[in-house]
Amino acid sequence: MNERANPSVMKQIFRIFLGPVVFLLFLSLPAPEGLSPLGMKCCGAGLWVVLWWITEPFPIALTSLFSLLLYAALGLLKPPVSFAFLGNPSIVLLLGSMILLGVWKESRLIERYAYWTISMGWVKGRPLRLLLVFGLAGGTLSMIIPNIPVAILFVSIAVAMAKGVGAKQGEPLYRCLCMSSGISSALGGAGTPIGGAPNLVVIGVIASALHYEMPFWAWSAIGFPMAMLWLLVMVALLWLMLLRGVKDTEIPLDIAAERLKALGPVTKHEHIAMATMGLALFLWSFGQPLAKAMGFPGLARILTPPIIALFCGCLLFFIPMEREKDGIRFAMSWQQGLRAMNWDILIFVAGALAFGDMLIQGGVDKFMAGHLSNILGDMSPTMVWVVLMALSGLVSQAFSNVAVIGFMLPITAAISVEYGLNPIVTCLTVGMVSNIGIMFPVSSPPTAVTLMGAEGYTTAGDFLRFSVPMIASAAIIALLMGTLLGDIVFPAELLSAQ
Repeated sequence: MNERANPSVMKQIFRIFLGPVVFLLFLSLPAPEGLSPLGMKCCGAGLWVVLWWITEPFPIALTSLFSLLLYAALGLLKPPVSFAFLGNPSIVLLLGSMILLGVWKESRLIERYAYWTISMGWVKGRPLRLLLVFGLAGGTLSMIIPNIPVAILFVSIAVAMAKGVGAKQGEPLYRCLCMSSGISSALGGAGTPIGGAPNLVVIGVIASALHYEMPFWAWSAIGFPMAMLWLLVMVALLWLMLLRGVKDTEIPLDIAAERLKALGPVTKHEHIAMATMGLALFLWSFGQPLAKAMGFPGLARILTPPIIALFCGCLLFFIPMEREKDGIRFAMSWQQGLRAMNWDILIFVAGALAFGDMLIQGGVDKFMAGHLSNILGDMSPTMVWVVLMALSGLVSQAFSNVAVIGFMLPITAAISVEYGLNPIVTCLTVGMVSNIGIMFPVSSPPTAVTLMGAEGYTTAGDFLRFSVPMIASAAIIALLMGTLLGDIVFPAELLSAQ
């Protein structure tokens, strides 16, 4: 007797065929006015890839890898161009940064920073002070550390503190701390280019659409103050929504202090981790200006963010720490380096970069920008800017922010030029707001891991209610910072020189 097909198998088969079937059906439609046959093919291929990214019949990274082959096979990108995204400067920057950040985890420096911050005596027994320190600590750490381990670390501290005083689920203080664990790590990532994989996609799409290579200092000049303001707004909103009126309470700061004490004195490994990251941050910020000022233009051309990241990351493999029986122990072993390299993220980012470039090559960005311009009509440039941030920010709550950035930024670049906006600043702020995935567990990994590790002290409904005012506030702050600093960091003559 034949057994019935397993429903999960049938569901996966449906998801597998959904992409190519939609691709073929789309190509059978008449092309809308203004979209070339190449553009139609690009749209169809984009729909295929996006559907596989959303429904996940295969791992997301595998879909991204397949997309490089698909674009080359369909003639949308030349094979050398399509496959070159695996070695894109953004991928090299991400790879080097992963090694640099890996030594923070291997040396346990990331834990020491978290415990040291939380155990500050200034906090005493005041909930608002604890929330402020907790949120800023997680947010600033996520500017240079991948946000997933930051969220995991801080939610585990919050739960341990709650259990330390026997707090019930839903108690306002620990509810806020658990929410802050995921939200602050998502918000803080906008502070620097290495604050998250979506940032590298923003940089890559800007390079492709506007032919501008984003310096580390330029991103940080807008991103750092913006992220700090976002974090302060997060604390204010959590206080207004949940913590207002809560009196001083017993806060078991001794838990953080005990864990800090258990780590012992700062190790040589941690000193190396801090020094190497400090060197990278210094070179990213001042390397090129200093080289030019000293009369070394050739060196200035070499000191790009990807090369600096790779150099400082590789440096860890050659810094000796101590002699052992079987040889010398270095700051990073090759096995540790491999653990630090997240190939899923690297391949996914490569696919997202290729996705954006494919839309540009097919003219889809200009086609979509034209239709969106008709909808926007006679709106002022400022309102257009706000709409673009709000649209991308809301869509990224339901879909992968990396995919949203890859789709929205080429369109944003075309629209911003039409409305007389600074395209670099507009794309940068739209990309930053798109990175705030906090509404649902599927919006971003930090939200998902926070909910999994919160043990009921916060719920998905908390994130849903909090997300709308937070995203609206973030868009307003991004507009303010872009208006005040945008033309200073990215002057008009910069674009005319491209």
